[in-house]
Amino acid sequence: MELTLAPFQGVTHKIYRNAFGRHFPGMDRAFAPFISGVNPQKINLSKFRDVLPADENTIPLVPQFVSINASEIVEIAAVLSSYGYSHINWNMGCPFSRLANKMRGCGILPYPNKIREMMDQIFSRTETDISVKTRLGYRSPDELFKVMEVFNDYPIKEIIIHPRTGIQRYKGATRRDLFEQLIGLAKAPVTYNGDIFHHSKYTQLQKQFPGIRSWMLGRGALINPFLSSQIKQLSLSDNHKREAVKAFHQELFEAIHQKTSNKNKLLGQMKAVWYYMSGMFSGGTQYFHRLKVCDDIQSYVNFADELTALPLASDDEIENHWKTGLKHI
Repeated sequence: MELTLAPFQGVTHKIYRNAFGRHFPGMDRAFAPFISGVNPQKINLSKFRDVLPADENTIPLVPQFVSINASEIVEIAAVLSSYGYSHINWNMGCPFSRLANKMRGCGILPYPNKIREMMDQIFSRTETDISVKTRLGYRSPDELFKVMEVFNDYPIKEIIIHPRTGIQRYKGATRRDLFEQLIGLAKAPVTYNGDIFHHSKYTQLQKQFPGIRSWMLGRGALINPFLSSQIKQLSLSDNHKREAVKAFHQELFEAIHQKTSNKNKLLGQMKAVWYYMSGMFSGGTQYFHRLKVCDDIQSYVNFADELTALPLASDDEIENHWKTGLKHI
């Protein structure tokens, strides 16, 4: 079984990923938030700063890109290969309209001929392994079936499928029935991604899809960073978990503080982390309302200390935070 930390823009940056790897066991690899806007004629290495240098990663890392320009993708692969990466991921799943409406992310899924045209160029010009992170479609859940016919004609390393459409974003039920059909069609190995927010949900999915050996953990791991250790049945006491969260928070806070002297940027990045992780604690969702209005560092630190002293949340509370709490904070 392989567990992967999903990418989240603004949250799972290098500092977060490395602190996560030091304090929370069980994650086999992480995907970095996507790289975009690379000029293939004039490479700017600042676009790659989140994934370089490669030897600083505490969790094996897969860089990700979003693009509809084959030459740009070839250059991204060349740069990352020169810095030691042998595997990169093409984001065909981002549901946000600012990207999708420009045929990027999941916005490319209604255009299988465009995907084929790009893949013809990409796979003939690079030897770097390329995987794809995708959805059932942008507007219709049957779009990926036509795209899968294209995927099957190329040496794609892996296909990560979130079984929702782009217009659903993260709302509504996942279509496990369609995911099961797609498993049978795909030539490349398939990874499941979506709504694994506690161990019992993983167990349910694993029984339904016994052939799946790779699982991507998204919001569930951001809410409960011990989800990977629970899935792998690593025994950790509640006291150990609490101390690990405190140590993780301290490392994250200090490292971000060293990078920026702007109080608002520091607090903004830390609140983005607690937006999810507050759900790890019983009553944490309500407590976050108080933390998010902090406008000075000492008040923030005091609130964070109080939050980590709360009892750990049950699976039902974590699921409630997932389904309802995040909509109201």
